[in-house]
Amino acid sequence: MTTNKSSWSLAKIIFLNQMAGPLFREMAEAVAERFPGMSLLVTGHPDTISSFDRHCSLQILQAPAYNRSSKWRRACSWLSYTVYASVLVIRSHRDALFVISSNPPILPPAMWLIGRIVNLRLVVVVHDLHPDVLVAFGHLAEGNPVARIWRRLNRLVWESADLVVTIGSHMARRIGSQHIEARTRFGRVLVLPPWADTDQIRPLSRDQNPLALELGLGAKRVVLYSGNLGISHDIDGLLEAARLLRARNDIHFLIIGAGEKWQDAQDFRGRHGLENLTILPFQPEERLPHTLSLADLSVVALDEGAEGLMLPSKTFYYMAAGSAILGICRGENDLAAVIEEADCGVTVPPRRPDVLSHTIELLLDDETKLQRYKKNARWGAERKYSKAKGPLPLIEAFEALGYLPTQDFSNDESTRIGVTFCAD
Repeated sequence: MTTNKSSWSLAKIIFLNQMAGPLFREMAEAVAERFPGMSLLVTGHPDTISSFDRHCSLQILQAPAYNRSSKWRRACSWLSYTVYASVLVIRSHRDALFVISSNPPILPPAMWLIGRIVNLRLVVVVHDLHPDVLVAFGHLAEGNPVARIWRRLNRLVWESADLVVTIGSHMARRIGSQHIEARTRFGRVLVLPPWADTDQIRPLSRDQNPLALELGLGAKRVVLYSGNLGISHDIDGLLEAARLLRARNDIHFLIIGAGEKWQDAQDFRGRHGLENLTILPFQPEERLPHTLSLADLSVVALDEGAEGLMLPSKTFYYMAAGSAILGICRGENDLAAVIEEADCGVTVPPRRPDVLSHTIELLLDDETKLQRYKKNARWGAERKYSKAKGPLPLIEAFEALGYLPTQDFSNDESTRIGVTFCAD
């Protein structure tokens, strides 16, 4: 790509993410509120499309949706969205900034290829690091030519971008370890942790929660897993923990989500006749305040090998709901760092259901410690990971790049977060 970008006029910012959930949408909204031109989010996420606020400064353009029902349909939906987005980019490239996500993972390489033909101004947001995730779980061999080519394309995309954004320091260092050069304007990777809408997601007592009555939870302690049931999540250990604790009538396991392991979870429940386990499909976004506030203890599961490759955003929604966090992960990683910093829960190693079940019992039976973790989780979300404060590092970086008019935060230390970079 040519580097003479400073002379371009910027009339619009276009956000590209096939599954733009609340986090990405709120990031786009925060930028749109400050940007004087047109801001457009191109997505196939049904909840984002249906919840579109016409009074918001961000416009929504419906694109091909993500289909996770099979590997073939998933690949086809990735390709469909990428072709749709590519046509839009080619038509709009002259006066636009494109903020692209790694969803679908073939989108950033496609943008780099287009950038070989026309000048593009790019900001790249990396939430999941591919092909490393596929390599870590044995779906792609380390020495496979596809993995080598994919990493080479990633490097080309990152080096051609004005800014690379990721969600954790460990992930940023992982990107740096793949030899990203100091060719961005900052020469850094911006760390932008996820956040949650702490006004919408908040602690809610059982007697005020209609879902608690619907599910007949009563005064039971609830262990919640809500989110994707994919290859990188240690759901098997959680299911086995439910089996080991089946005699505890006061503890109930609730799994809400979709993905490759959803049917496995249903089959496991039926095979063992587990009355202490409820499995539900993804719930509409408007029910999030009810589903998340059911939990006394919420599980964030990273299977062995996923450390440093992802940081599930549900962690921060759990915290906003005032739930203690149980992280299934190994070694140093962004999830463990968040839990330790906020003092809002504990971690256990993956694939150890005996340790997991014992930890669940100990924590739920220790009322003093449990309440401390729950209080700290909510406080941590409000202090650092709220919708009001979370996007500010990106706003500051966009100001420095000249994308947004400068706004003085110096007299309001309660809202200023500061820009954190990980060195190359």
